[in-house]
Parts: sequence; C-alpha cells; structure tokens
Amino acid sequence: MAKYTAPIDEDTRQRILALPRQIHFSAFMRKAIAAFVEELEKDPELEPENFIITCTARKDASDKKRR
Repeated sequence: MAKYTAPIDEDTRQRILALPRQIHFSAFMRKAIAAFVEELEKDPELEPENFIITCTARKDASDKKRR
C-alpha cells in the first residue's frame, strides 16, 4: 500500500504532539480521510474550501433495548 504525505506547518505539528496521550490521532485522521474520499468520489470537482469539519456527539446507545 502506498503512503501519502502532505506537509503541515510547524504550529500544527506542535499542537498534534501536545495532544494528550490517550487521544489516538491516527484513528481520527483515518475516519476523516475516509469521509473526504467518499465525498470526492461523489464530486471530484470539490475544493478544500467546500469542506466544513464539525464534531458531533455519538448516539446514546443506553436507550436501546438490550437483546
């Protein structure tokens, strides 16, 4: 599998390194990249300005009936 790299500025790199250890940055990036790829497959004409990144809460599974 090919590895792709993209340059990031030093400020962003330092902020990533300063994240608490329990945060698995690569897992977040895998999910974000998958979402970007899906959208680009639908419309290859999209530009970075077309994307807005937001955070949503997980669905609360406690209300679901247990089987």
